[in-house]
Amino acid sequence: MPQEKILVGWTTVNSAAVANKLAAGLVAARLAACVQVDGPITSHYSWNGKKERAKEWRLWVKSPTKHAKKLEAWLVAHHPYSTPQWLAVEAAAISQPYRKWVMENTRNPLSARRR
Repeated sequence: MPQEKILVGWTTVNSAAVANKLAAGLVAARLAACVQVDGPITSHYSWNGKKERAKEWRLWVKSPTKHAKKLEAWLVAHHPYSTPQWLAVEAAAISQPYRKWVMENTRNPLSARRR
């Protein structure tokens, strides 16, 4: 039986409070086994044709690939940005104990609807 793959995804928000609220929500919804928050970081980007620079907090999300669509829907529904960044890649190597822990802590996720 093939091993379930694990996603590592990330997004950014404009405050530590928002980052921690999203992190706690993803874990409570069982869409992510772990969400780490780091920051502040400085983001440089173009928005509406204008060069921008902003202080942001980054969320690192670990979840089984089977939750990818639900996780993204939940994030879009709860994210404060009109165009939230969501990037995710499959982990190339995962220790067996960590894979087991991720799977145990993401069983039966909640739906993506707003609370």
